[in-house]
Amino acid sequence: MLRFLNFVINVWHKFSFRKRIIFIFCLLLIIIGLIGSSIIILNHFTHQVPASGGTLKLGLVGHLSSLNPILSQSNDCDRDLINLIYNGLYQINGQNQLEPSLAEKTEISPDGKQYTVFLKDNVFWHDGLDLTADDVIFTIETIQNPKTKSPLYLNWQVIVAERISSKVVSFYLTNPYEPFLQNLTLKIIPKHIWENIPPEDLFHNEYNIKPIGTGPYLFDNFEKDSSGKISSYSLIANEKYFLTPSKITRLLFKFYENYDSAKEALLKNEVEGLSPLLISDYNFFTNKKLYQIQKLYLPRYFAVFFNLNKPLFNNKDFRQALNLAIDKNELINTILQKQAFVLEGPISPGFWAYLELPSNFNLNQAQELINKVKNTKGAPTELKFTLSLPDSQELVNVAQFLINSWKNIGVTVELQVLPLSDLEKNVIQTRSYDALLFGEIISQDPDLFTFWHSSQITDPGLNLSAYKNKDLDKLLEETRQIQNQTQRLNNLSSIQKILSEDKPALFLYNPYYLYLLPNKVQGVSIQYANLPAERWLDITNWFIKTKKIFK
Repeated sequence: MLRFLNFVINVWHKFSFRKRIIFIFCLLLIIIGLIGSSIIILNHFTHQVPASGGTLKLGLVGHLSSLNPILSQSNDCDRDLINLIYNGLYQINGQNQLEPSLAEKTEISPDGKQYTVFLKDNVFWHDGLDLTADDVIFTIETIQNPKTKSPLYLNWQVIVAERISSKVVSFYLTNPYEPFLQNLTLKIIPKHIWENIPPEDLFHNEYNIKPIGTGPYLFDNFEKDSSGKISSYSLIANEKYFLTPSKITRLLFKFYENYDSAKEALLKNEVEGLSPLLISDYNFFTNKKLYQIQKLYLPRYFAVFFNLNKPLFNNKDFRQALNLAIDKNELINTILQKQAFVLEGPISPGFWAYLELPSNFNLNQAQELINKVKNTKGAPTELKFTLSLPDSQELVNVAQFLINSWKNIGVTVELQVLPLSDLEKNVIQTRSYDALLFGEIISQDPDLFTFWHSSQITDPGLNLSAYKNKDLDKLLEETRQIQNQTQRLNNLSSIQKILSEDKPALFLYNPYYLYLLPNKVQGVSIQYANLPAERWLDITNWFIKTKKIFK
């Protein structure tokens, strides 16, 4: 080896300066060629795949209250984390379909009154204990205990849950209820953690903030601000998750009092993503290269609910005129930046049982009906009412559009804008409004009974128009129990036609749920969900890091 080096050195010294330059140049070409060839060969025989690692920092508007799925149902921040920490027996798969989660399979009796659920064998709580039928039974019975004061009580009060074996549970219904599998998306809580805690003390237990679940992420830590509120909350990937473990190692959530604060934190790079993203900011963030806007399509509708207990709204011509005066396409294009679908009924395009209904904007016809109303005996001298709505800038903008449209036909409208909690408690629950601009979420397998049956006129029912129709009631009652899909579809079509004909509400639009993620996140594919918090249902497919493997 030493002789060879001496030989090379001697030859090098004999080279002229010009030959040395040529030699170095040729040597560099050979080295570059070898490197290039290696890269080409490597790329040919390998490909990029998702790899574990990375932290995702997200901003949420609001604050945590309780991470207990049987206690918290109205807090969006709670629901976001609950959907990462817990699982239900079933889940929405993101493509408008229901699929088993903790359940392996379900058998349904011919009369539709018994659902027997077989649990998966390889599911463990975050503390390592096995999930069993006892956990499922305990979850249901805790909800059914009035002392728990669970918001889910009405959904489960008449359901009987029976343990068949350690991995099999049967649910018994009083009457057939076709959408019952939707109920089984309920998140299951661990019996061994909660069984010795009195129901009335559940809300104040530390496991509400340091939960034990079965989900793809588990509790890591949290920080509080000077006022004692949780300002940030960290989750880490569950490496023993019974489905595919998550690739993103850590999720860090930061909470903000309002949207403007969250947006400011995002632009200062304190967080990398934001939920929700207001439609008014859609164009702004479309032009920001660091981010990607994700859209989620929910089975919901925004509408103006006419309080039919008010004499003015008992006049169908008046309700029809208010409908005809609204150019919904213009509303979508100008106020909602084309990030919503026009609706003429409660079921949105793209969801099962949707019925296409005619759009009916006609200002001349609306004016004719208004003139007819004014000439009716006993009609008020001035057509005027108050429109109540939550304190949301998007809804305020929509309401202003409606006011201007109705002004064109001689109808005067005043706004009552209240914080959501005040509106729900003092206006909606007591039905103390003339008309209400509000949104309702149904489900992907729609059961409209709670929203439109005459028995649901008073709180906690959600018939916000106080609408009564015997034919509709009968259809709503039948549809819940019919197991034949064709019959159900026919009934749901008839329901939509009745609502379209009678106009107890002005159905307006269904907006996308928008949220913002950094471009570094890949693998997001979910499109449909029942609730915004279900956007995490494909979180195990998300990734930040990649690696090369041989094909």
